[in-house]
Amino acid sequence: MNIAIIGSGLTGSLAAISLAKAGCTVDLYERLPDEELVDRDRTYAITHSSKKILLKLDIWDEIISDLIPFQHLNVIDYELNEKVEFIVNDLSKNDQKSTAIGWIAIHKKIMLSILKVISNIDNINKIPTSVIPNTNKYDLIVAADGSNSTTKKLLKTPSFSFNYDQLCITSKVLIRGAKSNEAFEIFNSEGPFAMLPLGGDLFQIICSQSFKRGSYNMGLSKPLFLDYLATILPYGVQPDSIIDERKSFPIKFVLNYSFFSGKYIYVGESGHAFHPVAGQGLNLCWRDVKCITNIVSLPFIENYKYLIPFLYSISRLFDVISISILTDFLVRYARSNIRIFVIPRMIIFLFLKKSCLIRKFVLNIMTNGF
Repeated sequence: MNIAIIGSGLTGSLAAISLAKAGCTVDLYERLPDEELVDRDRTYAITHSSKKILLKLDIWDEIISDLIPFQHLNVIDYELNEKVEFIVNDLSKNDQKSTAIGWIAIHKKIMLSILKVISNIDNINKIPTSVIPNTNKYDLIVAADGSNSTTKKLLKTPSFSFNYDQLCITSKVLIRGAKSNEAFEIFNSEGPFAMLPLGGDLFQIICSQSFKRGSYNMGLSKPLFLDYLATILPYGVQPDSIIDERKSFPIKFVLNYSFFSGKYIYVGESGHAFHPVAGQGLNLCWRDVKCITNIVSLPFIENYKYLIPFLYSISRLFDVISISILTDFLVRYARSNIRIFVIPRMIIFLFLKKSCLIRKFVLNIMTNGF
């Protein structure tokens, strides 16, 4: 099967590897040089669903040395002054063998490893453009060109989208008082706040807050911004210094009404982009890759190639919509200060603290999707 992929970021590149190993001939279209693809300052939470995909593709061993595992996930609700700790034993028995709830990946390192894998696969042909001169030569075209997908605009594929009234601020910070194997997800009235371990005392902070507050905090000097972080971090955890420049970006919700248009299919953020809360983004994108590869590998599909886009769209619908609802709920949950919601929030935390089965259920959704 001849397949074109538009975009060779993490999702497009993984799709190229996965489909090539499934026996397809892949042309990977990308206008940017590898240096620009690698040189992006992003951090990802890798869950067990992604680990299983990488293991199947023989990539896990290539990147494991560049990942930072964490064994504790602390979820804190400041409005209730409550905390729930998820540990490895809250995973399914099979996932417990990894001795980690998840892993933190730095974009530059993981992108370099994946590009190295691509260079060793003969049936992937990299083409330095994002324009396909002859679409008729392909059985399937995969659009993996991000949330501002040019392909989607050209095909006029409709989507449901809105902007959150929030700004996301990211920075790497040296922090005292936190273990190097624990991550935090903190809910406060401004929005979700995540702290992800990067090894030793270094952590990535991902702070979501209103545009007004976020713009103000972006204008603070580094010492004053550290003072602000000290008001959010848990008791006993103190920020020492910021080691990079703060970055900020607006947060959007985007969900295509359809994940295909003719023989084009949308994978990753070209089809869906949600709030970064709970670290679902890259893992959801990579489950798209797993799905399309499974469909292409079906024994009968060679004679029914025209069904692939429809089967893909139907197969991904429940997982993507469920995660969209989950992430949006968490954002609204964090920012809600209406008294009528206090009791339901208290009940949720009570069940999470008291019931191992409920913690297992919630953590399984967060790590493996729906």
